[in-house]
Amino acid sequence: MSVLEYIILSFALSVPVMVTLRACASKTPIRLTRGLGVSFLVAIVHVLLILAGIYIGNLLRFELPEYDSLIYLGLLVVVALRMFFPAFRKKEKELPAYDISRWLTVLLLGIATGTNTFFVGLGLGFLVSFQTDVWRVAIPLLVVMFLLCYLGIMLGRTGKNIRARRWQLIGVLFLLVFAIKGAFFAD
Repeated sequence: MSVLEYIILSFALSVPVMVTLRACASKTPIRLTRGLGVSFLVAIVHVLLILAGIYIGNLLRFELPEYDSLIYLGLLVVVALRMFFPAFRKKEKELPAYDISRWLTVLLLGIATGTNTFFVGLGLGFLVSFQTDVWRVAIPLLVVMFLLCYLGIMLGRTGKNIRARRWQLIGVLFLLVFAIKGAFFAD
């Protein structure tokens, strides 16, 4: 897969984390310099989770392209559904917010929001090789996740409203495009 495809995947995985960190930063505002550290820690956790998923997927793959691409597609559709349903929660129901002023909470929040990233990595492991794509997936995810997490913290600090549903649906659309392209139009 190309770097552009991994950038699209990075945007798809980063949007729900941005929405979550925006809600957290609106409840417990932190300094912007600390926000850099929070964003970097969350991005590092997500990169480690996707790389672990790709590695485990490489170990579990069947080496039959027809079956491997179906498992890949199935895992990415499950993740897309997990991202789709929270976008349609009731308006009066507020997003959960956590105290991101503590580092342990940030680490656990990174792991909790990284489950989708892990499952995407697991699906990718059935399609790509860990040795060839490790840097192609890690660098775009690190950069895009860092920037969108920091954007979420900045928006939360200033109290800017975002259209979370629209952002999450764009993330789901990007993920589905990535899944269909990888499963049916692979090189």
